[in-house]
Amino acid sequence: MHQRQSHIFNRRSARAIFYVLILAGILAILFPGSNPAFADSTPGGNVTDPTIRAVDIAQPAVVRIITAVNGQLKVQFSATNNVTFPQATNSNYEIDLSGTGTFITSQGDILTADHVVSPPQQDLTTALYNQAAQNIADYMNQHNLNGGTQITKDQVVQQLTSGQLKSTSNYQKPGSSVFLSTAYTSKTNAQDFKSLPTGIGINVDSIKKESPPNQEDTAIIHVPLTDTLSAPISSTANVNSQDKLTIIGFPGDADISQAPDGLLTPSLNQIYVSSLKTSSTGAPLIQVGGNVGHGDSGGPALDNQGNIVGIVSFGTTNSAGGLDGTSFLQASSSAQTMIQSLKLNTAPGTQEKLWSQAFNEYAASTTGHWQSAQQDFAKLLKNYPLFKATQPLEAYAQTQAKTSGAAITIATPTPAASHTTPAKGTAATPFSWQAMAATIAAIAVVVLLAIVLFGMALRQKRKPGKILGKKKASTNSRNATAAQPDILPGAQSNPPSIPAANGVNPPVNVSGVTPGVGQETLALKVWPCGHMNRPNARFCSICGELAPTQS
Repeated sequence: MHQRQSHIFNRRSARAIFYVLILAGILAILFPGSNPAFADSTPGGNVTDPTIRAVDIAQPAVVRIITAVNGQLKVQFSATNNVTFPQATNSNYEIDLSGTGTFITSQGDILTADHVVSPPQQDLTTALYNQAAQNIADYMNQHNLNGGTQITKDQVVQQLTSGQLKSTSNYQKPGSSVFLSTAYTSKTNAQDFKSLPTGIGINVDSIKKESPPNQEDTAIIHVPLTDTLSAPISSTANVNSQDKLTIIGFPGDADISQAPDGLLTPSLNQIYVSSLKTSSTGAPLIQVGGNVGHGDSGGPALDNQGNIVGIVSFGTTNSAGGLDGTSFLQASSSAQTMIQSLKLNTAPGTQEKLWSQAFNEYAASTTGHWQSAQQDFAKLLKNYPLFKATQPLEAYAQTQAKTSGAAITIATPTPAASHTTPAKGTAATPFSWQAMAATIAAIAVVVLLAIVLFGMALRQKRKPGKILGKKKASTNSRNATAAQPDILPGAQSNPPSIPAANGVNPPVNVSGVTPGVGQETLALKVWPCGHMNRPNARFCSICGELAPTQS
């Protein structure tokens, strides 16, 4: 009996679930709501993670800095033979050094490491030896200055470095250029740096303040731009050992292509705080472990809220000249001291406010967030044409806004001075008549479906129990349950007998009828048709025969 009742219950449940799913589907169409922006399939990655979102917002403010220094090398082959390389008149070797920086104000101020824009002479001399070595080797071989033995470039570098070959270097004033990354411009497909669109590369016009590498190795430089993106700076007071930080930079070992898009694509790496230390000159340092490389110098180390808490400075090297995994950051307090002395305004500008607002709306889950994000991304593209990295975000938000079914309303532009970022997790919800109409329609559908379900339930209660349209059923009444369900099309005319569970026959009451679940079988009577029915029933629940005339 219990097995049969379970079968009946499952049929009813299946129908109820079916109707519920229909109702849910209708509501989902009319009220699609807002889906969070998930993960790897969406532009920006898993922006529901607050750390990923904070790094995404800060990343376009990070730039690559290339510092060029012209130099010459005078080599003393003998007391009377001094030769300056390169030998061509008025020519120089150009030494290009790469590093990273971050906009910290909306007025073109960039924070970096001082050795990126004011390279120490030791670094320049090493680079100069490598550039001049082949020319020196050629000269020595042509003039038989190595005792008749051909000398190689590497041998010249070794002799210059050891002092065996005496030399004097001469350098002109360094000049630095800042290049916006593909996190801001997106890919340009330029063949070389000369082909880059206007505005991507900007010359540094001044070094506002600096502390040399043997002190705090920090500098604030300036480019002639206004209304730039910027990243906030925070105190290192809350930084502790084992904290996880994110650095953004342009490590040289990641330069696998010389095309501009390859060189201007930033790398993000997670590092861990090993210790907080102080240098011999009193500069606060953060010792870190992780993937830090040459070219990351000057790059920001961000906490989980996207604040700059350190600047990549230096690391210990191995015998091959590479970093061995122990690196040091200059603490952000050194930069904060410079900012205060320069009286810089680090408040976010109009572009930064709009960018932060758009991205937070994009990552939200509130109703209307796709529409709000799409509108703000469209403003960014219109007002800042170089900010092409927002295009995939705008396109995705627009697609999601259409899928959600809510109308996109064009909000009245807000003056820049009053443009503020909404509270975290909130987004403006535009009003639309389409949304109101959808609401009314949904209510009507719910009411109509409720009436239909109620009517079906009532009809099920009153409907005669016809079996596939036949008037007469089997007389095998002893195997019929007291409460017989509607038989679905394709079912047998005779209900199957209920097997005994575990070989034990079901219990039988005094009338010899197997009791049904939820019905009082002792109140049933046998009708002339042979089936058990309630005394006040008007039709047989099995065959549909009219109730016998009361005597």
